[in-house]
Amino acid sequence: MSSFGKNILSSAIGSTLGLLVAGTVLIFIFVGVLVGGLVGALADADPMMGADIELEDANILKVTLNAPIVERGGSDVPFSFGLGGLEPNVQMGLNQVLDAFNRAASDEQIEGVLLNVSGVSVMPAMMEDLRGGLEVLRDSNKFIVAWSETMSQRALHFNSAADEIYLHPQGGMVLNGLRSQGMFYPGMFEKLGIDVTIVRGPDNKYKSAVEPYLRKDFSGANREQQTALLEGFWSDMSTDVETSRNLKDGTLDELANQLTIRGPQDAVEAGLIDGLLYEDELMSLLSEKLDGKKPELISLTEFTLAERFIGGVEALTAALEEAEDRDDDDDNSALGGNVAVIYAVGAIESGEGDASTIGSETLASALREVREAEDVEAVVLRVNSPGGSALASDVIWRETMLLKESGKPFVVSMSDLAASGGYYISCAADRIFANSTTITGSIGVFGMIPNLGGMLEKHVGITFDEVALHDHAGQPDGYFAPDDVALSAINESVTEVYEAFTRRVAEGRNMTRERVEELARGRVWTGNDALDNGLIDEIGDMEDAIHYAAQLADIDRGDIRRVALPETKDALESIVEDLVGIESDLQVLGFSGVEKDILQDLWQVRRMVNTGDPIQARLPYRLRIQ
Repeated sequence: MSSFGKNILSSAIGSTLGLLVAGTVLIFIFVGVLVGGLVGALADADPMMGADIELEDANILKVTLNAPIVERGGSDVPFSFGLGGLEPNVQMGLNQVLDAFNRAASDEQIEGVLLNVSGVSVMPAMMEDLRGGLEVLRDSNKFIVAWSETMSQRALHFNSAADEIYLHPQGGMVLNGLRSQGMFYPGMFEKLGIDVTIVRGPDNKYKSAVEPYLRKDFSGANREQQTALLEGFWSDMSTDVETSRNLKDGTLDELANQLTIRGPQDAVEAGLIDGLLYEDELMSLLSEKLDGKKPELISLTEFTLAERFIGGVEALTAALEEAEDRDDDDDNSALGGNVAVIYAVGAIESGEGDASTIGSETLASALREVREAEDVEAVVLRVNSPGGSALASDVIWRETMLLKESGKPFVVSMSDLAASGGYYISCAADRIFANSTTITGSIGVFGMIPNLGGMLEKHVGITFDEVALHDHAGQPDGYFAPDDVALSAINESVTEVYEAFTRRVAEGRNMTRERVEELARGRVWTGNDALDNGLIDEIGDMEDAIHYAAQLADIDRGDIRRVALPETKDALESIVEDLVGIESDLQVLGFSGVEKDILQDLWQVRRMVNTGDPIQARLPYRLRIQ
């Protein structure tokens, strides 16, 4: 290389490194100032963070649910970063919402509840939990009124648990039934020059996670199972609404098929709501229910504000004090509770995982910790996962077996999803609880390898050459399809993993291998169907699972002391992850014009290859139900 070329290269490298170092320093300075300001604000704040909230005057809890609801709240800082800058992070955990409902039910000052819900971003199983929370409020003799300007199908499902339902006179309601829609990529791959190598376990015809990459439509088997899921979801929703509104069976089917609800008055005439009210008329109605008193509304966010912010600081202080006490204690074997609730939320991957994934190391460590803790007498594993790495699932499964062998009761509570790898880590439990609309099963295995070499050659101009000492060295590499011998070896590995999976299920559920094979093949089931075929033991929520586990350990309900694991990440770690995380990467890639959903799916495929876990026990990446 010429001296001039060396100088140019040296300057470019030096400038790049300089920018990286300077950028890193600036990021940490900025984060330091931000965190310092937040800590200072928290230190000086009163219990309500300086907000204009008069708890002593509040008499109605207002529920909007206009932010995403996740399985477990309290793990994220109240701000997140995107390319647009600092933004508020207002998502709440299901545990926080249900806790707020329970506290409101026992709060004599709260006389009623206003549901101002136009849409709910949850899966059907989580909807069951939310409606169950409203039942707790109704049992406490609080009045529940629902009112909104517009109402989606999911909002109707939720709001139907109220005593009375109203719409704005010029509002609207959507009731057009359920649909599941998928995107299929082979046409795009053909244009781009991308090839994908797919392998599946023997007779895994229902393992539809791979279909978007090898077909241009649903297979017959996939259409069959998706239809069964939708029928289960619709049955749950229509039964709830028709029962709550005293409508005859089949009413919602008729209304949806004929698109009867085209205006707010149609919803009144169909019996779905009780009337049409402007907001001032709603306030007058609430005043009547309060015996003439002025309605003083406190939002669900405000009602949980002290718990979410100040409670987080207090919890951190308590955790530090507890850790210090444990350091002083030689046996270091107490966790502070007799029933441990371990959250397994997200896709399953090897390693530590992150905010959106289950890391096998992290979850296995939590299971080991509760097994060895002297004060933990029973364990509940709360699963909300579509599955993921078969290897990582087996690592976690092994720890569940050791926990079970220790003699401590081990119970599983399934949320929205406990499918494929999510079922793998559940099958050894003493008892499995699920909601009626939980998606579970999907006992099957696949392997998927993206081959991007053709695209790079055709569209980018990159060419490839190689020197290899052996016939199959380096295969698969993610650039070109493996040869027949290498593909045969991969198929054999997938078959072995599938056989291990079905063997684990047979042992855990006391079934014959033949019976497991009938239920497996990658097929997904609703909770109700899973109960009928023996994949779960009981329809119930997490509270039911916790009480059952305590009962197995001879712990009275009043003596239950819960401890939650894994530990949540601290604020600084979450902020730094958000600064450099996958969301920002996807936003940058989004400038290419490709839809974010497609980018996320492709990102997941590439991530599987990069993590060395191409053999997956996973549900379809994205289930789009409308």
